[in-house]
Amino acid sequence: MPFTPDISLEAILKKTLLAFTSRDAETSETPEFIELKTRRYRARVGDVYDKTIELVGRWFGWRIVSREKNLGGMAALKCNIVSLALGANTIDLSVWFLEELSPNGSVVTVVNAKASAQTPTKGDLGEARRNIAFLLGTLDDELQQLPLVQMSDGAQARSTQPVADEPPKPVASAPTPVRKPITITGSKLGSIPIKQSAPPTPASENTAESAPE
Repeated sequence: MPFTPDISLEAILKKTLLAFTSRDAETSETPEFIELKTRRYRARVGDVYDKTIELVGRWFGWRIVSREKNLGGMAALKCNIVSLALGANTIDLSVWFLEELSPNGSVVTVVNAKASAQTPTKGDLGEARRNIAFLLGTLDDELQQLPLVQMSDGAQARSTQPVADEPPKPVASAPTPVRKPITITGSKLGSIPIKQSAPPTPASENTAESAPE
């Protein structure tokens, strides 16, 4: 599901203010603007990394200055972007890729990015944010993305795993009472032990009642 930029009046006013007061932008799990939300894709980290390298190679003004792929489930790259809106000043864009398990046990790749405009002014006219949104929006079109609900739960998935329901415990049956033998004394033959039989079980009582007379 592509992330549509927030065009509400409040968001537009905030973006306008930041365009003249900030030169940095980055993704997060709870961003101020939805297009900067951390992404999670149903793919291996190497596949997402390779696709990003392929896309950056197509775009005018984008140049990869460093990259690392084999970092043990992680990868990273850094781009230099020439911005015409900023008078050919450049933007440094860093992208990190991290492979993790989703709550259902499948492999996903988490993508975060940070951009900083190299301008002499206080603001970047929103170029840092727009370039991050452009990169992630293109990846959204190229890769299978997790639903928004699962993305929100992804930060908790690393520390919280679903617990399976415990099977019902068997109910222990009541022990059969043991009757002690009764001894009759005072007889000429001496003490006579009398053994008592166990009381009938409910099943045997029902059988006896249902038998024909």
